[in-house]
Parts: sequence; structure tokens; C-alpha cells
Amino acid sequence: MTKRYLTINTDDTLAVTEIVGDDADGNKLTKSLFELSRTSDMTTHFDPSVHTREAIAAGITGHRALALTGECEDTDLPDRYFRSAWAWED
Repeated sequence: MTKRYLTINTDDTLAVTEIVGDDADGNKLTKSLFELSRTSDMTTHFDPSVHTREAIAAGITGHRALALTGECEDTDLPDRYFRSAWAWED
């Protein structure tokens, strides 16, 4: 089973992220959140000591505030053709 990480896009659609390979320290997922949060800042490089999940969730200059909406197994996701009709519920 492969975990998928869910966030909400700026247009309120659901973004599904898969982390390939080992991510024991969580930096791959945090960097993905950093990249997904970009709005006007396209030059800043990810720095895990500065760009923590808490900082990304609170909002960084040039980025929108973004936090994980949820996690699920790949088998829990609907077929890609029906995802637009799928809604996340806590």
C-alpha cells in the first residue's frame, strides 16, 4: 500500500501527492507542500530548517497558507475519471 497525501488547490479541487521512496524525516512531503503553496515566489529554494510544515500552514511570503487535508492509502482513492465528483470528509 502506498500512502497518498491530500491538499486543497486554490480552485478548491483536491490535490493528491505521492512520495516516491523513503521519507523517514518527512522532508520530501514538506518540500512538496512548499512547492504546492507557491503563488508569487518562484525563486526561493526549500530550506527544511526554515520552511517547516507549521510555517507553510501559517503562510510564507509569496506562498499561500497550505496544510495537509488528509492521508489515505492508494486503494482508497476513486478511479481518476471520477475524482472530480469525490469530496474529502473528516
